[in-house]
Amino acid sequence: MAAGGASFLAFVVISMMFMCSLGHPRPLCSDCGALCGTNCSAEVKTSCSDECSGGAQASCRSGVFQQCTANSMCCSSNGTCTCDCNTVAQSRCVGLGDGYTRCEACMRGTSERCYRTCNDDCNNNCKKKGCHQ
Repeated sequence: MAAGGASFLAFVVISMMFMCSLGHPRPLCSDCGALCGTNCSAEVKTSCSDECSGGAQASCRSGVFQQCTANSMCCSSNGTCTCDCNTVAQSRCVGLGDGYTRCEACMRGTSERCYRTCNDDCNNNCKKKGCHQ
């Protein structure tokens, strides 16, 4: 995940420098914030998709519920059985959490890291006016 983000940022910086050498303007320094905001939003979405897709708890509940309904009841290891598949699915998967905390942490960490690196790189390779090195 971190290596992919670093590769992406390196690509952005090299692309900016290459565009200038071809006669295309490098980004204006005043555009670095917006450029990095857009680039980092895309990176956060890609990097955190697993953590933010509903989490392990939703997947667990679905699996337990499907198995329970297929068997028409669900029995625990102590021998008690029930037909209430919703309750069984909730109780068996409660320890997994809903993924919200992991999702938020991933989004915040990736965004901060990406934006800081992108903004530093952009400010080191941007132009105020013209395309002068």
